[in-house]
Amino acid sequence: MPEKYTTPYPAKKIHSDGRAEDVKVLLAKECPVKLFLNGKLFTTLFSSPFELKELAIGHLITEGVVSFGEIENVEVKSNEVYILTREDKQVKQTLSTETAGNAGKAGKAEKTSTEIFVDSDSVFEPQAVFAGTGYLESDTYRLTRGTHLAALIASEGKLAVQIVDVGRHNAVDKAVGAAFLKGLDLSQHYMLSTGRQPAYMVTKAARAGIPLIATKSMPFDSGVEAAKKANVCLVGQLRKESMLIFASEWRVKL
Repeated sequence: MPEKYTTPYPAKKIHSDGRAEDVKVLLAKECPVKLFLNGKLFTTLFSSPFELKELAIGHLITEGVVSFGEIENVEVKSNEVYILTREDKQVKQTLSTETAGNAGKAGKAEKTSTEIFVDSDSVFEPQAVFAGTGYLESDTYRLTRGTHLAALIASEGKLAVQIVDVGRHNAVDKAVGAAFLKGLDLSQHYMLSTGRQPAYMVTKAARAGIPLIATKSMPFDSGVEAAKKANVCLVGQLRKESMLIFASEWRVKL
């Protein structure tokens, strides 16, 4: 139900002809989520108030803190998520909180790595990528015009995961976390995103082993260079009639 992601707010609507009226509009909900790793506070994220387990798992994986096989247990208590690893990893606490608007901006560039490489030979049929256009918009977005979406599409073009969040990075984290919980092989799926793709976003997907990223937006030049280094196919401006491939075009079978 898309309504659970929204809350009504009063507003004053002003028309160009001078008319004014009181209206109620639906806004997307955002809440703080505290992430604890092995009993210690690791970071605080701001996201849509659902799929918090997926958010925490995906965030740790896409930030390169843990791998899929290291996660032992995940527990959600209200807006707090507690993750235990098989070994007590000693990680530095993230001092800043991350909101839907600022994650991936200043301060994140140093977290990207030229050593990240998707070791997969997966190739996708063009029609499987074009099939993603059918999953690019959510009911929540139609209600609020204030959310992003990330989805995982199987190699045959079938939807495996679809996640909505106020932040494009959160949506990617949640999609990766959902893949972990479902036991999906991410090397056989591509990531569909409504957000722009700078290096930070491309690197998050690459850390999860995703071989292809497709977005309805245009990537940044940093995103293209990151995709090339990571062996990731980067598709931009995905439409029903066309797409632009910026890196590793061999992953789309022509």
